[in-house]
Parts: sequence; C-alpha cells; structure tokens
Amino acid sequence: MSMNESLLETVDRMSRSPGVYLMKDRQGDILYIGKAKDLRSRVRAYFLASAKLTPKTEVMLSKVQRIDFMVTGSEAEAYILESNLIKKNRPKYNILLRDDKHYPYLRLSVKEDYPKLDVVRKIGRDRSRYFGPYVPGSHLRTTLDLIEKTFPLRKCKNRIDGKRERPCLNAQIGRCLAPCTGSISKAEYSRMVRQAVLFLQGKNRPLIRELSTKMEQASRSLEFEKAAVIRDQIRRIEKMTEQQKIISPNMEDKDVFGTAMSGETVCAEILFVRGGKLLGKEDFFIERPGDEKEEEILRTTMMQYYSKERLIPPLIFAPFAFAESETETMEKAFSAVGGRRVRMRVPQRGINLKLVRMADENAALALQSHLNQRDRDLVILKDLQDAAGLKKLPLRIEAFDISNIQGEYPVASMVVFEKGKPLKSHYRHYRIQSVEGPNDYAMIFEVLTRRYGSGEDASLPMPDLILIDGGKGQLNILLHVAGEQGFTEGTDFMALAKPGDPDAGKNGVDRIYLPGRREPVVLDPADPVIHLIQRIRDESHRFAVTYYRKLHTRDTLTSRLKEIKGIGKTRTLSLLRHFGSLERVRRASLKDLAQAPSMNLDAASRVFNILRQEAGLTK
Repeated sequence: MSMNESLLETVDRMSRSPGVYLMKDRQGDILYIGKAKDLRSRVRAYFLASAKLTPKTEVMLSKVQRIDFMVTGSEAEAYILESNLIKKNRPKYNILLRDDKHYPYLRLSVKEDYPKLDVVRKIGRDRSRYFGPYVPGSHLRTTLDLIEKTFPLRKCKNRIDGKRERPCLNAQIGRCLAPCTGSISKAEYSRMVRQAVLFLQGKNRPLIRELSTKMEQASRSLEFEKAAVIRDQIRRIEKMTEQQKIISPNMEDKDVFGTAMSGETVCAEILFVRGGKLLGKEDFFIERPGDEKEEEILRTTMMQYYSKERLIPPLIFAPFAFAESETETMEKAFSAVGGRRVRMRVPQRGINLKLVRMADENAALALQSHLNQRDRDLVILKDLQDAAGLKKLPLRIEAFDISNIQGEYPVASMVVFEKGKPLKSHYRHYRIQSVEGPNDYAMIFEVLTRRYGSGEDASLPMPDLILIDGGKGQLNILLHVAGEQGFTEGTDFMALAKPGDPDAGKNGVDRIYLPGRREPVVLDPADPVIHLIQRIRDESHRFAVTYYRKLHTRDTLTSRLKEIKGIGKTRTLSLLRHFGSLERVRRASLKDLAQAPSMNLDAASRVFNILRQEAGLTK
C-alpha cells in the first residue's frame, strides 16, 4: 500500500528505538495503537508493496492520515505503555479487554507493630503483604469469617499503645485480641500474625503441626482452656482444608490461561492457583477487530490484564508458545509491573498441562454460554427496535436519572448498556452545578448538555438510544438538547414513566414516550423488552441514589463535628482522616481523641461528651 507524502515523512523521522505508534484518522481519532522493537521498521512494513495485509487492515490503513509515536527505554516498557494507551483510548481496530472489575484482595499491614487485615481492590506498593484475588467474593467472606474466629487480629485504625481502658465490641465477642488494652504482648500477637500468613498461603499442614504442639504443651501445663481454644482452631483449619481442592502438590502460586474461539469472539479463561489450591477463575470475552490469531489475542489480553494493579504470581502458564523474544519481553514487562520475577511457561506434561486443558475446557463452556446469552440479548434489542419504531438497533443505550431531596445535594447519573450488558467503565456521575432548588427539568438540561456538549465526556461514543427517567416533559428537554448539539439524526430518544409518575397513567404500568407520538407505548408487563428497559432505568436510579447518599452522608458527618465548639474545619477533617468515620470518632476513648492530630484535652472532652450523649452512652 502506498503512503501519502506526509506519512512518508513521519515514518522517515521515526526512531529505530522501541516505542509505541498511534495511527489516527482525518479527525484525529485514534484508529490503532501498536508497539515495536524498531518503530521505523515496524510502521514502514505496513506500507511495503510486499506486505501481506488482511482486508480489515487495508481498510484501516486507508483511513490513516497521521501517525504519532512515543519512544520508550525498552521493548518491555513499550508493551506496558501500549496496554495502558489501548485501555485509555479504546481504538476501534485494537483488541479490547472488557475488564471493569477490581478483584478483592486481603492486605496485611505488616509495617505496623500490630498488623491488621483489610479487604482492598487495589494493590499498593506500601510494603504490605497481599493475598488473593478471591473470585467469587463469597470465597473471601468464608476466608475472613474463619480468620476472625481462628486468628482474631485487630480491625480498628486506632493507634495502638496498650493503654486503652476498655476493649471494643469485637474483643468482647472473641473476634479481636485487644492489643489496644495491652492484653496481648507484641511477641504473641506477631506469632498469631505469622500463623494467619501460613493459613493464607495455604500452608495448613505445618500450621496444624505447630498448633498441635502448642495444644499439647498447654495440656501438659494444665492450661486446659487454652488447649481447648487451640483445639477449636485446628478443627476449623482442618474443615477448611477438606473443602479446598489441592490441585498442585508443590503449593505454587500461578495463573493458568486457556482460550476458546468461535467466529469473531474469543474467550480467555484464567485459573487463580494460590498455595496449590484453586482460589477462583475468571473469563473474558473479546471481539476480534480483525483477523488476529489466538496467540495475538492472548498476548494482548495478558498485557492489558496485568497492566492493571494486580498481584502477579511468579508463574504464568499459557496453552501455546509465543516467539522466544516475545516471551522474554512479556516476562520483563510483567516483572516490572509486579515487582518480582515472573516466568511464563507452556506445560508439556503433568499437573500443569492438566490445568491448561481444564482452563481450555472452561473457556469453551463459558464461550458457548456467552454466545447463547448474546443471541438472546440481540433478539430482545431487535424486539425493542420494532416495538418502539427505532431507526437503528440500540446496541449502545445511555440512560440518565436525577437524585435529590427538595433540591439538596442534586446529582445525576449516566449508565451505559452495550448489547444488553452494563458497561461500567463508561458510567458517569454528575454533581449539579448551575441549578438551585428542586427543578428536575433544569438539572436534566445541564447534565445532558455536559454529556453531549464539548466537555470531557465528548470523547465517549455516541449512543444509539438515549433513555431518560420521566415522561413527556423530560423527553422534550432531551429533544431540545439534541437539537442544540446537533445529534437528532443518528440517535433515538425515549422516556420511561414509572408507576406513580403523572405520565404513567392510573393503572400503574410503565409507559414509553417517544418523539412524534401523542400516546405512549404500553407493553405487556411480562414482555422481556420492558424488563430490559426497566433494568436499565433502575440501574441509572441506583447509581444516582448511591452517589447522592455518599455526598449527603459525608457532608452531614462533617457538619455535625463542625457544630461542636472549638472544632473547626481543620480539626474535623483531621479527626475523620485519623479515625476513618464519625462512628469511630464516637467510639473513641477520651485519651484516643486527645492524642489525635491537631487535638488537645479540652477539645477532645467536648467531642467525647457531646457525641456519646447523642448516642445515649454514659461518660
């Protein structure tokens, strides 16, 4: 394929270094992002007469009017940068990993004298120890429940000095060792932490041996209550061990990938193996933008998946081999992101080969289920198009809702459904800025203008259908904004009035209002089409209400502290930052309050007395 002179000059100026290139169209939109060990050679290869290009690649190149590039220090850095840019810009011709999830992990704050376990969804570089991921979340709840009963580590964020007068409720019900009161030494607490780590690592056999020895020692010393406590610990661990399936006898931490492909859709499956036990699995569905092979799709999936804040295990098993240089570069990239050496392997025999085959089988089953569900979703979307007389199939639907009480803390939400499924990475919150008092129409006008005007959300794809919660009035506002912003031709519009709204009618049935129709469309309450529309409307309402409650609760807590004499904005923020919440401020002892940053005994006494009196507690 020939190049225009401008592109030729750009390619000639490119460095021979590793880096990333961005192909853009006439409007400056990014069509494709790629990485290269040698930027000039890689990009020039697209335009050589001898280049064997797929039809889709030829179509893409015919649209390219500009090529930007960024030089990196190494090929591994180019891999990481490419993945981050793809996820940020979502180019049309790149493979995109739809990964909106932040998996739950357990973080042990080992840098503290008395470490505690927290549930987190981001891996920080803070010298803490992380365990997980736990997929599904029920595995995490089961694990936490056992840990709280067996290894009752502290949960509070208070500073531990061993001088607190009374322990917390968790200590009173046996779910905390109460180091805050000095009831356990630092050495004994550290032993309990070490035992919890052994359990979380899956090293239950040495843990049970250690506990059995302590139980026998306690029994010989006639400390029968202590021996009984340890006996119960052993029983709980043994019961959990029986429920966990050991699939790797050498107790390794590893991720195992499998793939399955049907037409344009690929499923990548990951098995999370930690401490030799299968901790969970996750699957991802990727639509091929071109004629990419499974190897390229899996490589891109791995890079995008591990470029997020993940706990990358030291071993990654794949169902097929990449080029040797590709494997080496990927290992360097994963090691740089994960902060430790990571190796990739393609097993040829043994338990790891069985695990890869298991991942492949799971991927095939998940893909078939996904395709069946997708077909059902497309049928419902086609039925929606027919029932509402829409101009096009509503593959992308954006829905809006307003939440406020008499104009206080007014917020709005936008949720996005693509092909009948929520696309949470495109959800948006809006805090109303220009409207005072209860005026839903004005709020809707502001939010729609911010979304479809020239603001920061203008880069999002335009929807096929916009759904607004309300009736004729809300629909008219939507149509007015569409006319002002100039997108009336390519998008459909709809309002849904729920029971109780003036436009819903006396029979309490949801009614669909459409442009140009005097009478609403009323569907059978059992129709899957109305169920889909209601689900989208309810999701937008949930998202708006959640944001409203967050803002209202935060401001209410802050205002209550500010009302106390001598507690201004600085002390309020300091207390909330130190204790984490108003409830924890309320439960804190007078000494803890006085020792908090920016506080003194006089101010602490006022906070202590007023908050506890409000809660019905004595001094």
